[in-house]
This record gives sequence, C-alpha cells and structure tokens, in this order.
Amino acid sequence: DMRVAVLADIHANLQALQAVEQYLEAARPDRVIVAGDIINRGPRPRECYERIRELRLNRGWLVIKGNHEDYVLKAMAPGLILPEWERDVCGHTFWTGRMMEPYLDEIRTLPDDVEIDGPSGSRVHCVHASIKGNREGLYPSMDDDAFDEMTRTGASVLCVGHTHNPFTRYIGGRLVVNCGAVGMPFDRDPRASFALLEWTESGWRADIIRIPYDRDSTDAEYDSTGYIHDGGVMVPLIREELRRSRPLLSRWHREYEEAAASGRVRVKDSVNLLLETVISEGR
Repeated sequence: DMRVAVLADIHANLQALQAVEQYLEAARPDRVIVAGDIINRGPRPRECYERIRELRLNRGWLVIKGNHEDYVLKAMAPGLILPEWERDVCGHTFWTGRMMEPYLDEIRTLPDDVEIDGPSGSRVHCVHASIKGNREGLYPSMDDDAFDEMTRTGASVLCVGHTHNPFTRYIGGRLVVNCGAVGMPFDRDPRASFALLEWTESGWRADIIRIPYDRDSTDAEYDSTGYIHDGGVMVPLIREELRRSRPLLSRWHREYEEAAASGRVRVKDSVNLLLETVISEGR
C-alpha cells in the first residue's frame, strides 16, 4: 500500500497551505510532492516558502520549481531593463522578489521535475505544467492527441498543477492528475485543492481533495502585509481572482496587453476597466 499527496500553486496563500498541511498531518501519506508556484501572486510568499522549506528539510517533502519561481528569479536578475508598462505589470513580482531575497539562490537550485518509485515497478513523475515546460498547461477539454503529446512520459502517473483546474484523465495507459491549486483555484470552487494518489490492486488511482480555509484572513493579508499598497497595479486584479476563484491576469493579457504595450492605455487604467467589467458581469 502506498499513498502520495501532490500539491501545487500555493501562490503565497498561507491560510490555504496551513489547512492542507493540517489535513496531511492526519492522513499521513508516504510521500508529499510540492509541484511548484509556492510564491508570487499572493500576500505571504516568504512565510509559505519557509514552511515548505522546513517540511522539505525535516519531513522529506519533495519540491520543484514552477513558472512563478522563475518569474521572481528573472525579475530580481541584476541589470534587468523593462519598458515602463511591463514594469507596472511585473510590480507584484518585484514585491515578491524583495520579500524572498534571502532565498533566491536556494530557489534557483530547485529541480524542474521529480520522479519516485511506486509498487510493482510503477513510477510517479511530477512536473509543474506539462512535459513541454512549466508554462504549457493541461486542461480537461484538450483533445486526445494534444493531451497525449504533452503528457507522454515513461511513468505510470504524471502529476501536474499550473492551470489551477483539478482533474484526472487516463491516456496511453497512464494516469494524468492535475492537482489544482492550493492557494488560488480557478474552477469557481474557492476551497484549496490537491491530489491524493493511492496504489490499489488495479494500479494507481487519484482523488482530488478540497479543503475549506479562512479566506477572509487571506483577503485581509492583502492589506496588512502591504501587498495591495506596495505590490503594484495588478494586485487588485489578483485579489479579485482569489475572491472569485477564476483567472483574471490571463484575461488582462488577452484584452489589454497590446494596448498597454503600444501606449494606448495606462496599465493602471486598464486594470480598473477590467475590474469594472468583471463586477458588471456579476459572475
């Protein structure tokens, strides 16, 4: 018998991480894998990273890098020059980078994937988004060919996060598990999400676990940590993502990035326009 917990996309949401950790304390899986995006896009990056770091060092949790760790490392690289509009867009990442300064060298050394051996010669492979890289994510609506190409690995199970949409799917004789997001789900269910894999007589199976947590406390931390005040013009949009459990940064990029880049609209004004639209849509 073997059980493996896989969690991802904590996004600096300490309350959500603590709720999941409490569940795992009781469930006692054999292994825990953290599939990236511990920091950025949330108010408590340092505390989240320090907790995961402690669990990695003292409990043997396995930890990989996600695209948001990469974003922070890139933002803090010396000599980075960006146009003003892009500096505005990346303001929240610069804020995170300042909080994470003591740990940046360590984060740089985190692996991009991890693989563990299971019973009967089985293997569980974990990446952040897909085998194509940490920004090319998996969605349940993908057709079989595209999905197969992005998940073809020698392992019996491939676990991912990144898209903040949990699901399980069998393809090509393997089980693919998207564990969803601990700190910022995008499937309109605000509860923290992660996956619990279990070895059975017929092979690996996976359950998506949802855990309620104190979302009001996380929301309040946008103010108390200075994130909303000092984190730049995108933070109100990120806060709205948390409140609505749906993606808005990607929508901003689709609808406004071109206009912002060409100087037709200021980033701050475009964020306000999108927030007004979202509120008027009422969903």
